Amino acid sequence: MAIVGLSRNKDTLESVKVAVELAGGLGIKEGSTVLIRPNANTADLPPGSTNPDVLKGAIREARKYNPKKIIVAEKSMTTLDTEMVLRKLGLWQVAEAEGADEILTFDHMKRSHLKPDGASSWPVGFYVPQFLDFVDYVIALPVIKTHWTATFTMGLKSQISITADPDRRQLPHGRHRDVLFGNMIAESNLVYRPDFYISDATKCFVTGGPDLGTLREPGIVLASSDVVANDVVGLALLKALGTVPKIQEHSVWAQPQIKRAVEIELGVRCREEITVKSSGVEEIEEILANLA
Repeated sequence: MAIVGLSRNKDTLESVKVAVELAGGLGIKEGSTVLIRPNANTADLPPGSTNPDVLKGAIREARKYNPKKIIVAEKSMTTLDTEMVLRKLGLWQVAEAEGADEILTFDHMKRSHLKPDGASSWPVGFYVPQFLDFVDYVIALPVIKTHWTATFTMGLKSQISITADPDRRQLPHGRHRDVLFGNMIAESNLVYRPDFYISDATKCFVTGGPDLGTLREPGIVLASSDVVANDVVGLALLKALGTVPKIQEHSVWAQPQIKRAVEIELGVRCREEITVKSSGVEEIEEILANLA
């Protein structure tokens, strides 16, 4: 059974705090090295990237567990310098102001080659930063939004940020390749999968994406330790907002990313295994109805 917390508050920091509490808390062991991964694929402002207040809230929640170290790290898209992107978005400055012990990018890190069992859609595997071996707990901060080729980008797709540039060029960017793309996204989560997701739905793209699209501002933060539960509730929210036919006209469980994630046992398998708890979300019944 997985719990997903949803919170809407005028103060985004309070939304983060309440969503995490509703989901059962982070549960970080004292003395852990904690990695927090915001979404900074491009230098586009939210929802093109993570709301800086969501990062601020995540750091503050992690700090409550007396970790040994908090690291903020990310990798932007292939052609971009990640530090420059983080600074332009204000995420680097937030991490500094909140006392993150290190701010890193995956751009030039030493990497190990992996081909996990079950990653059949990655014929030559992929490369991940070696420093992940020394991280005890990972928090991902995905944005809830549509994506022009992957259909949607949430917790599962946030894992692509740990892969290297040549790996990303294996991804089938092009229409009508949804199943392969979805399978590759799900299978990238077979290694170093985050322990917790604090998903940013303060602003969303309901068409287009990931950098430009039709904007909605639900003002919601989602939290869960289960990536499948996180993403199906995110999809249910997009359906409540009104979104693209590929999402609106199909069950959240029919999406290729979700189907493959269930097959390789990344999280919950069905609606009955999810408990949703909410605060300040008036449309919660409509969201729940979309979880079928």
